[in-house]
Amino acid sequence: MHLFTYMYLAGLMIGLVIDAITYLFPIKLSHGNRISINFVIAIFIFIVSLLVSGSTGIAIGFFSVGIYTTALLLGLLGIKASCKKFVYFVIVVLVIVIYLFSLL
Repeated sequence: MHLFTYMYLAGLMIGLVIDAITYLFPIKLSHGNRISINFVIAIFIFIVSLLVSGSTGIAIGFFSVGIYTTALLLGLLGIKASCKKFVYFVIVVLVIVIYLFSLL
């Protein structure tokens, strides 16, 4: 697998971590605010990737696309708790399966 695939998968997982961290804030955030935090972080990382040149910038860009994908999935499907758990489960299982197949 390419470095970019690993960075994308890492971005997916970091997106889940960012979403989980927003639950630790003492202020109760709405669903839209939680997803907005993910989108803003993804956009900020993408801007940083534009400032960094070469393959490092491209890898950082794929990292931000992974965070953006997680935010998009959670934004579309994460309104109900059961759907949010399904998105978490699918992303984690997808990352594990792709890493296991890359070892073969």
